[in-house]
Amino acid sequence: MSVFLIFAALFGRITEWEHFPHYGGGSGIIVRENLIVAATSGGVLFAHYSESGDELVADSGWTSPGKLSYDRVSHVAYDDSGNLWVSMNGGGIDMFTPDGEKTSFNQIDGLPFNLGINQTLPDSVIYTATTQGLCIREFGFFETFNTLSSGGGLPSDNITCISSSDSGLYVGTTAGLVFLPQSADPQEESSWILQGIDPVSIAVMEWQNDTLWVATTSGLFFKPPGEPWKQDALFPGENVSSMAFGPGGLAVGCTNLSYVLFEGEWHDYHSNLHGNALTGLVWVGDRLCGVLANTFAENRLSGAGLALLRDNGSWRRTFPESGPVSNDLRDCTMLPDGSVWVSSNRAGGSVYANGEWQSVSQQMTNVNQCFAICPSGDGVFISSVGYGLDWLEWENETVEDAIHFTTENGLLNDRVFCAEQGNENTVWFGHRTLFETEISGVSRLSWFPGDITSVSFINITGVDGLPSKEVNAIQPTGGRYSWVGTDGGLAYVDGNAQTVRDIYTSLNGLPSSLITALAIDRSGILFVGTASGLAVLDDDVVTEIEEIDTAIEALECDNLGSVWISTDNSLKRYFNSTGLIEEYTTFNSPLMECVVYAMTVNSNEGYLWLATDHGFWRGTLESGLAGDGSAAVVYPDPFIPGRGDILGVAGIPNSPAEMQIYDLRGALVYQRSAANRDEILWDGMTSDGAPAASGVYFLQINQADSNTELLKFAIVR
Repeated sequence: MSVFLIFAALFGRITEWEHFPHYGGGSGIIVRENLIVAATSGGVLFAHYSESGDELVADSGWTSPGKLSYDRVSHVAYDDSGNLWVSMNGGGIDMFTPDGEKTSFNQIDGLPFNLGINQTLPDSVIYTATTQGLCIREFGFFETFNTLSSGGGLPSDNITCISSSDSGLYVGTTAGLVFLPQSADPQEESSWILQGIDPVSIAVMEWQNDTLWVATTSGLFFKPPGEPWKQDALFPGENVSSMAFGPGGLAVGCTNLSYVLFEGEWHDYHSNLHGNALTGLVWVGDRLCGVLANTFAENRLSGAGLALLRDNGSWRRTFPESGPVSNDLRDCTMLPDGSVWVSSNRAGGSVYANGEWQSVSQQMTNVNQCFAICPSGDGVFISSVGYGLDWLEWENETVEDAIHFTTENGLLNDRVFCAEQGNENTVWFGHRTLFETEISGVSRLSWFPGDITSVSFINITGVDGLPSKEVNAIQPTGGRYSWVGTDGGLAYVDGNAQTVRDIYTSLNGLPSSLITALAIDRSGILFVGTASGLAVLDDDVVTEIEEIDTAIEALECDNLGSVWISTDNSLKRYFNSTGLIEEYTTFNSPLMECVVYAMTVNSNEGYLWLATDHGFWRGTLESGLAGDGSAAVVYPDPFIPGRGDILGVAGIPNSPAEMQIYDLRGALVYQRSAANRDEILWDGMTSDGAPAASGVYFLQINQADSNTELLKFAIVR
C-alpha cells in the first residue's frame, strides 16, 4: 500500500447532518382514515391501529433536518382539502399538501418573532394560537393580536388553545377564556367577551355535540347551548392536558389518569400509564388512543409514545424504537465495537449499534438524571444522580449483565456527574453534592471489568487538597493520574498516592477558576473549559484563547488536529496549530439550539456525535482517519511545532507502520516504528533532538504489502 499527496490539508467542515430524535414526548394526536398522526417533541410520528395485535404500531416519522423546519411539534391538524398543518414550538408552521409539497410560514409571513406556535385551526380563515398572541391569516399574511393591539381585551398574550364555532372563536389563554364573535374587530377591546369561568390558565377545549368543554387549572367546565358556564363538580380528576369526544364518550387525559364520561358517569382508566401524562387523545373508531409525555421533563422531551385503551380497561403503550430513549440527552460515549451510547435526563440510556436503537433503561436501577456515561471493559457505566452507578455488560449487541455501585461499594457519594475511563482497569468519577455537609470529590475505581470481587476504590476530597468538592469534569492521563475540574480550580490528581500534585486557578492565567469541561489531545495538550472561556495547558504553561470567551459546556478532541467546543451560543471547532475557528449555529446548521451537553468522536469514520435537548445528532466530517491510502493526508499542514502540535497522517489503515521524514535534500530527519495509526506522530524534533528548521519535508509511510511513496508538507517556525 502506498500513499502520496502534495500539499495535503485536512479540513474539518461538517458536510452532512443526521438527526436521531425521540418521538415519545407527545403533544397531540389526530386520525385521518386509517392514519394516526401524532405531534411529538421529536417531530411528527405516523402510526396505525393493528386489529390483529390489538395495538398501535409506529410506522415512521418526520423530523428536522428533513421534512420539517423544526422538531418540536406542538399540534397537527388537517383542513378540508387534505392539507396537513404542523405547528411547531419555536419553528413556525409547515403545511403539507396531499402530494407532499411543503409551504412554511414564519416571521416573514407575519408570525411572532419567537415562532412559539401552540395550535393552528386551518379553514378559510387560519387561526393560530401562539405564545405572543392570536394570529389571524385571512388575506395571505398573518396579523397578530396581543393584549396591546386588542386594547386589553385579551387576558394574556400566551394563547394556549383555540376552538371555533358557527358564531365565533373561543380563545384560551394563560389568564382566562374569551370569545371573539364572528366578524368582530379584534382591535377593539369590546370584541373580546370574557367567559364566566375562573380566570386561570386554559389547558384544552373540546366540543361534545353542541356543548363546549374547557379544562383549566382549577377544574372542568362546560357550556350547553344557550346556557351559562357550569363546573362539573363530579369530575374526579385534575391537571387535565387533553380531551376527545367520540363513540365511547368524552375522554379526558390527565397525569397518570384518564377518564371517560359515558351515559352521565365518569369512568376511570389508569392502569399502565406509569406516571406519564396523556397529552393527546383521539378516537379511532370505537377505540381510544393517545400520546404520552413525561410531565417532569421540560417541553415534554420524553415519554412513552403511543397508548391504546384496551377492552380490559388498561392502557397498552407503544414506544417508538427509531431513536434514543429521550430528547433531553446529557452524555454520550463510544465503545471499541463502534456502538454509541447516550444517557438522558429523565429516561435512562440507549445504544445505537449497526443502524438500530435499543433502550437499556430496563436494566438500570434508576432512569432519572443520568448525567454520566463512560466505557469500562466490554460495557459502560451509567450514573443516576442520587442512585450511584450501573455497569452494563455489552456482548453480542445485547446487555448481558448489570452491576450496581453505590457508597456501599466504595463510591464517595451516590451523585456522579462525570465519568471517564483511565485505562482498561480504572475509571474515574466526579461527584457533586446536594447537601452542604455531604462528602464529595473524586472516586477512582480499580477492577477487572465485570468482576465485582476485584473492586477497589480510592477517594480524593478537599482533605487531600482538592480545591472544591464540586467536580464538573474529569480527564484521566492513565490509570494513576487525572485532571479534575472543580468549582474552585483545576487539579492534577495522583490516585495511587491519593494526593493533589498541582492546582491551577484564575491566578495562574485560567479565564475562570470554575472549570466546566476538559479534553486532552494526542500530543498531551490539555484544553480547559471554564465559565468564562477556553485555555490551553501545555508544559505547565497556561494560555488563554482570547477568541473564545464565553462559558464552555463540553470539549472533545477529534484526533484530527482540533478540539470541538460547545459554548452557550454555538458549536465551535478550534485548530490549535493555526488558531482557526469554525463555528456552527442555528443559522448555518440544522441545530435547533446551540447548547451541546456532551460530544464523542469516531475519528476513524469521521463522525461527530452530539447529545442535546433536541435528541442525538451526527455530523459527518469532511475527512476521517481511516482509509486505504488513496486519499492520505498529513495534518496539520503547515505544521507549526512551536505550538506544541503533533504531526499525524489520516486516510491510511490502522496497522503497524514504519515512518521516515526527509528534508528537500533527501537527508533523513526522523524515523519511528508505529504499532498503529495513532502512533504515527512527530513533534518536529530531529533524531538528534534539535528543532527541525522551517521548510518543506517529505513523509514516507511503509505498511504491509505496500509500495513506498511520499507525503509532502511544510514546517513553519
